[in-house]
Amino acid sequence: MIGRFLKLIGFLILAAVIFVSGAYIMQDSLVFPTPQPTVSPPYIPPEPLDPDDLYHAIIEYGVPHVIKHNNDPLYAYIRYPQGDNPTDAFIHDWALDLYNNVAVSYGGLGNIDPTNWGEINIHFDSYLIDYRYAGILQIGEITRTMTSEPEEVIKTFNIDLSGYKMLQPGDILDLSDPEDVLSLLYFRMLIEHPRTDGHLTFLDETWLTNLLISHDGIIVILPQGKYLPSDFRTLTVTLPYEDLGPSLLIRQEAPMRPTPTPTPTPSPTPTPTPTPTPPPTDDGNGDEDGDEDGDIDDGSGDNDDSNTEEEDDDMPDLIDIVPPQGNTIDPSLPMIAISFDDGPGIYTMAFLDLLEQYNVRASFFVIGNLVNTQTGALQRIGEIGSEVMGHSWDHKNLAKMSEENVRKQLESTQNAIEEVTGKTIPMIRPPYGETSGIMKSVAEEMGLAIINWNVDPEDWKNHNADMVYNAVMAQVKDRAIILSHEIYKSTLDAYARLIPELLSIGYQIVTVSELMYFTHGQLTPGEIYYSG
Repeated sequence: MIGRFLKLIGFLILAAVIFVSGAYIMQDSLVFPTPQPTVSPPYIPPEPLDPDDLYHAIIEYGVPHVIKHNNDPLYAYIRYPQGDNPTDAFIHDWALDLYNNVAVSYGGLGNIDPTNWGEINIHFDSYLIDYRYAGILQIGEITRTMTSEPEEVIKTFNIDLSGYKMLQPGDILDLSDPEDVLSLLYFRMLIEHPRTDGHLTFLDETWLTNLLISHDGIIVILPQGKYLPSDFRTLTVTLPYEDLGPSLLIRQEAPMRPTPTPTPTPSPTPTPTPTPTPPPTDDGNGDEDGDEDGDIDDGSGDNDDSNTEEEDDDMPDLIDIVPPQGNTIDPSLPMIAISFDDGPGIYTMAFLDLLEQYNVRASFFVIGNLVNTQTGALQRIGEIGSEVMGHSWDHKNLAKMSEENVRKQLESTQNAIEEVTGKTIPMIRPPYGETSGIMKSVAEEMGLAIINWNVDPEDWKNHNADMVYNAVMAQVKDRAIILSHEIYKSTLDAYARLIPELLSIGYQIVTVSELMYFTHGQLTPGEIYYSG
């Protein structure tokens, strides 16, 4: 009897050991336990990243710089920040390498198959935290006709401005024992993206590769198809600073004192010569667009300006241009319109100082997602008699887009400008000057005239003030529309010389609207105009 009892006790002890061991092994094999239902604090999750989303840029650190290429078969617009410190080289080199790696494949492609084109479109958001840390997110896409889907581009840079050190993930979070950070990531994923439940059994420190320092916490970026099934687009997850505890290696010291970024000012310029000598009023062709046909070129290849009565009935409503108020313009004298693209930017105010100094005006064709970064500059543009027009939302090639996306680009840009300036824009300029039948049709439907140019100093390419000055002076003629870009210091320096020089030889410098008012009176929606 006693023996049987002892056997029973032994069996029970063995069973208990096996149960505990199995539970321990099972627990150890799980990455994280299933969370228990709790009442979470109010939290607004960040929007998932999507290159197709039209979001306003956030620029708290750095001056935007652009690598640009305007010609078939490759178009490129890569915007990245420079902070005037030793870390600039890392970001610039990344942007240049990105461009070069794509450009190599298109070197001779245009001569082989003109339908094989590509486009690089990259933008950035930057955050300045405690005046000590900068978090930079580069996001965009590379589009190739050889592939069905665009290639997403995501890159983060984090900087400790106290020593100008580029921070790696292990400098931001303690990854020597990442269990606590990964546990927090697991629970934040379920809160912000509940659909990921069931896909989070293999979290490891590689999920912490793309980190971004932000105001609310450390943002973890999970590119599409890398950690989760491909039906999840790129996701962002915020790890709040207060929840990271000892795993957070930054923000352990007092904030640095703010260092204001100086606003650039134009170079000193001489007083304009008071007695102008007017140049010839035309180019000898008897036309107004700089070609040899005597007609206004609509870019379609068909310059026949004859219309049947039936065609006239189908013409869209013309765009009425508001005549200039309070400005003395003599339509019998030569006039030109200076237009600036790709802003607003850090030099916009300096350009306005220059225009105001000489009592002249210009037209600024701005990028929609930059509008909110320089609202004061955009409001001042109207105050001094100049004007703001649209240049697409994010500088993508509208000629390569569907009707839906073209309309989305134009409407979003219109709305952003109207919200800041209070004015509805009647004109747009397409990125790269590229148009298509679809793009023209959408512009016509929206009541927008398309403004290109007939004088191009290629300031985006040469970044040399002397070359810009010489090119403008060589090409300028009456009723010209001059293309330039307000994002380059070299362009600002060039116009500090050009404006007094152009005035001294008799040109009136006006807005595109003023040029069109005195040349055409009204504009046709969807029509392309290269000059007055």
